[in-house]
Amino acid sequence: MEVRVYPDGILRKKAKDVEKIDDRIVDLLNQMRETMYKFNGIGLAAEQVGLQEKLVVIDLRPDGKNQPIELINPVIIASEGIFEEHEEGCLSVPGYYDVVKDRKKWIKVKYLDRNENEQILETDEFLSVVIQHEIDHLNGKLFIDHLPPTRKEFFKKQWKKRQKEEKK
Repeated sequence: MEVRVYPDGILRKKAKDVEKIDDRIVDLLNQMRETMYKFNGIGLAAEQVGLQEKLVVIDLRPDGKNQPIELINPVIIASEGIFEEHEEGCLSVPGYYDVVKDRKKWIKVKYLDRNENEQILETDEFLSVVIQHEIDHLNGKLFIDHLPPTRKEFFKKQWKKRQKEEKK
């Protein structure tokens, strides 16, 4: 799988619900997980690999061991607080990091696992932020959309400059 990079149009599209979890979906989850590891990511949404399905894989790698989380049709059903200011990056916006200030500290997310079982996950701190970041992808939103207007303008200038340099 290839990771799509901003400004690829699929990154701005909304994903569709997965209607049936079959071998194709399980295979996609496996491929997405491998792609995430290949690019040293901690999360990957289906849009980032050109798919318009509500699929997310996450692995924060606690203690250096793989602990993948797979979310099918995830929905945040409750949230509280604001997570401290932190720097975010994204496989689809490689090499650019900026401070995001509006992520929720605690969330409750409902999703299906690969066995079609409904799950509820309550989490806080960094995992909460990663899940929000990946669900944003499913809604056609990137972390740069959370930046204040002056930072967005700075990003756009930096990105254009970088693209020009890469073409040389």
